[in-house]
Amino acid sequence: MTVLFASSRIANWVRNKLSGENISDAGCTYRAFKRECIANIKMFKGAHRFLPTLIKMEGFTVTEIPVRNNPRFAGQSHYGVWNRLFKSFYDLLAVRWMKTRMIRYKIVDTVN
Repeated sequence: MTVLFASSRIANWVRNKLSGENISDAGCTYRAFKRECIANIKMFKGAHRFLPTLIKMEGFTVTEIPVRNNPRFAGQSHYGVWNRLFKSFYDLLAVRWMKTRMIRYKIVDTVN
C-alpha cells in the first residue's frame, strides 16, 4: 500500500468519523452537481473536501458512483499527509460544528 493511498484512506475514515458521514472518498475530484445543489453553499478554502456533506446539509441527497483512476504517467503528486493535515482538520471541525448547530425550518405560506 502506497503512502498516498494510506493517507487518503485514513483521511476519509477520520472525516467520516468526525462528520457523521459515510462518504467513500471525499477527496475524489470526479464530481457532477445540479446547480441548485451548490447554489447556497458557503464556499471556503478546502470546501471541496466537504462538498458531499455540505450538499447534504442543504437537504439534497448524494449518490456515489465508482470511478477508476489511471496511474500517473508524468509529474509528481503534491498531495501528502503533512501539507494537508492541519488545514483540513480545522475545516473538518468547522463543518462538524456547522452540522450540530444547523437549524432546519420551513416557512409555511398561510396567506393563501
